[in-house]
Amino acid sequence: MSNARDYLFKVPFRQYSISDWENKKKKLMDVLPLNQYTDFYDNKKYGIPQYIKVLGDVIDECMIDFKESYPPGIMITSAWYEKSKQGDYHGPHNHGATGFSCILFVDYDPSEHEPTKFHAPFLDAATGENMKYQPIVREGDLLVFPSYVLHEAPINTSEKERLIVSFNIMGEDVSKAFNAGFKRAKQ
Repeated sequence: MSNARDYLFKVPFRQYSISDWENKKKKLMDVLPLNQYTDFYDNKKYGIPQYIKVLGDVIDECMIDFKESYPPGIMITSAWYEKSKQGDYHGPHNHGATGFSCILFVDYDPSEHEPTKFHAPFLDAATGENMKYQPIVREGDLLVFPSYVLHEAPINTSEKERLIVSFNIMGEDVSKAFNAGFKRAKQ
């Protein structure tokens, strides 16, 4: 008879509520260039967005806590916003094999909007079905999860827009190694 009771694999997940959210939201909204659905493609082309300093100030307490469980120094490697009008959604996707991804719920009404849906990276052992998880979130919450986890933004059925800011983080050592390899590959 086995006395070992544990999991082979666990998927780390953190959920934070940003302190002093109303003031921090105002500062963030003042610098976000909300002139399009998303600035993701602009930032892929031009790099880290101008509002990164303000975003850093908003999430600072959360990242200090997160660093305790993720030992290497961390850095934001990309950031963008995504605005969803009625009928908009973002289908299942992930953010790559390494690092962590974060979602900050900036303009979000839990009575009108549905939170991000996460898909387990493995099937339910008893049923073989895809396992899904939707955390209970409110405006000012920040979710942190491994970048490889498949997730989606369900259809916005509300007339109210939903706004998130998302970003990816990596250990500074991993990012430096990745960028060095990327530079060599381009030569």
